[in-house]
Amino acid sequence: MRVLISTTGSSGDINPFVGVGVELHRRGHEVILVTNPHAGSKVTAAGLEFRPFGSKGDLREIADNPDVMDAKRGPETVWKDYILPEIPAMIEVVEGIVDEERPDIALSHHIFFGTQWLCARRGIPCAQATLSPMVWFSASDDSVYRHWEPRTPPRWYKRLRKIVGRWLLRRAIDPGMNRVRQAHGYPPIRDSFFNSACGGDLCLGLWSPHYRGPMPDDPEAGRICGFAWFDRHQDQESDDGAIDRFLASGEPPIVFCLGSSAVHVAGDFYKKAAEACHLLGRRGLLLTGQEDNAAFEGLDHVLAVRYAPLSKVAAAGCATVHHGGMGTMAQAMRAGKPTVIVPFAHDQFDNAARNHRLGISETLARADASAVPMTQTLRGILEDEGYARRAAELGARLAGEDGAAVAADHLEALAASR
Repeated sequence: MRVLISTTGSSGDINPFVGVGVELHRRGHEVILVTNPHAGSKVTAAGLEFRPFGSKGDLREIADNPDVMDAKRGPETVWKDYILPEIPAMIEVVEGIVDEERPDIALSHHIFFGTQWLCARRGIPCAQATLSPMVWFSASDDSVYRHWEPRTPPRWYKRLRKIVGRWLLRRAIDPGMNRVRQAHGYPPIRDSFFNSACGGDLCLGLWSPHYRGPMPDDPEAGRICGFAWFDRHQDQESDDGAIDRFLASGEPPIVFCLGSSAVHVAGDFYKKAAEACHLLGRRGLLLTGQEDNAAFEGLDHVLAVRYAPLSKVAAAGCATVHHGGMGTMAQAMRAGKPTVIVPFAHDQFDNAARNHRLGISETLARADASAVPMTQTLRGILEDEGYARRAAELGARLAGEDGAAVAADHLEALAASR
C-alpha cells in the first residue's frame, strides 16, 4: 500500500505523523511524508520518503514574529501569515505526488489544507487527523479556547460558545479559504475549517482516551487513537554523555522545556528556571533549544543543553516545567511525573486546564513565571504526594498505549474497504 502523509507546523505537529508513518512502514507499506523543510532529516532518518513544501521552514522565524506565540493574537497570526499563504504550495506538492506516485490512501493534519480536497476529486480515501481535542469543538467537552476562560466552563457557556465559535470561524476563515479553493478549481464551501478538520472518510484523534474520551457530538467518522509517540531528532541530539553523567550524579532534576516553538520567544524563562532551582535546593535540566537561552551557564546545580528527547529525560526527573504544547505535554504525561505548565498561546491553555483537572499539574501564567512564583508552585507539587501518585498512575496507563498502531489499523481498514 502506498500512503501519502501530509503535515505542517512545529515538531509537536510533525512528530505524531512521523510516528504513524514509521508504524505503517514497519508493516511493509510505502510511506511518503510531506512537510516543512526543517523536518527533512528527521523524516528520512525514520526511514520514510520525504517531500518538502513551502518556503517558511525555519522555526526560528518565530523570534522575528513573536505574535505567533501571543495569547491573544497567536491563532490569527498563524492563520494569516503562515497557513493561508502556504495553501497553494500544499496543493501543488500534493497534486504532484498523486500524479506521480498514485497513493492508495492519504492521511493529513487538519491544518494541511488541500490533501482532502484533491483526494475527494481523485477518489482516493483520505483520513484527517488532529492532535487536540478542542478542534472537534464539542459542546459536551470542557475545552478552554482562550486564556481568560475558566478551567471548567458551565454547560450553557459551552453550548453558546459552539454556536458563536462556528460563526466567528466562518467569518474569519471562509473568505480566504474559498478564494484559494476557487483559484484551484474547487467550489466554495461553508464552514471550511470544520469541513477540513472533521471531514474526510475518517477523522482520527491522536490523543489518549485517558486524556479526553468520546463525546456525543464528536464527528461521525471520529476515532480516538491514543498518542502517537515519536520525538527523535538525530541532528540535534548530543552524544557526548553529558546528560547521562548529570542524571547519574545526583538526585532527579526538575526538567524545563519549551518545545520547538515557544523556545524562540523564551525571554528570561531559563534564567528564572535556574534561579528557582537554586531557591528550592534542587538540580535542574534545561532544554534550551538555542544557545541564547543558555547564557547563564556555569551554575553547578543545572545543566543546559539545546535538545534531548523528552521521552528520555522527563522520566528521569522529579517534575517537568513546560509550555503545554501537545507533543511536549504528551511525553511529560507518559513520564509519570507531576508538571507545571506555563502556557503561551493556542491549545496550551486547554492542555494546562485538562492536566489540572487530572490532578497532575498546576498552571503558572506566563507573566508570573519569575523565580519566586515558579519556586512556590514547584514546591507545592513536589511536597504534595498526591500529584506524584496521580501522575505515576496516568503515566503507567499511557505507557501501554500505542496511538500510531491504532491509527495504522484504521488506515488499513479504510484502504481495504475501498
